[in-house]
Amino acid sequence: MSVEELAEELADFWLSALAATDWDGRLKILGEIHAQLRADLESQAEYDVLSPRFVAAIIERLGSPPVDNDAQAEVYGYSIIERHQDAARAWRFRAGDVSGLHNKASGQRDRRRFPRRALDVPSQILIHGHAAMCRLIDLSRGGARVAVSESETPPEPGMTVRLKVPENGLREGIVVFASSVGIGVRFADQPASYY
Repeated sequence: MSVEELAEELADFWLSALAATDWDGRLKILGEIHAQLRADLESQAEYDVLSPRFVAAIIERLGSPPVDNDAQAEVYGYSIIERHQDAARAWRFRAGDVSGLHNKASGQRDRRRFPRRALDVPSQILIHGHAAMCRLIDLSRGGARVAVSESETPPEPGMTVRLKVPENGLREGIVVFASSVGIGVRFADQPASYY
């Protein structure tokens, strides 16, 4: 039996137990399953090939719902499917955000000129003319936060990029911050005001 077939068979076997609980429960059950797989498989290499395929098969059988909590992001992060991994990175990126009109912890007002709307949309970014897949995390008239695929080297602050924006096409911008989970882009063509 191939690794792919084994992953599918395991997903079929465990689906009912995993479907009957929330993402925290699924994460716990998957931890137990993975511990048993490590013990049963002949090598770590076999485990490393099987595990992400099994997780991907489970997520697909559950309908690949949008990530909306930390446990779900952790599960998605184990998948071999890049769009699952991207969704996990996008959630982590958003979860670290303390946006809003008023930051209660610091008592400071948000100084952004334009309201942002949260997204989780696949897109493309052009870095030095090279197109790479990314996910738009949030968007305003003045800029965007973007999760860049782990397979890409993220652009550094100060670099000029072009970002594919829904309904607006390609927009040029400057990277204003970069972290391990994404970048912030300020669009070059800043409108004078939002209204």
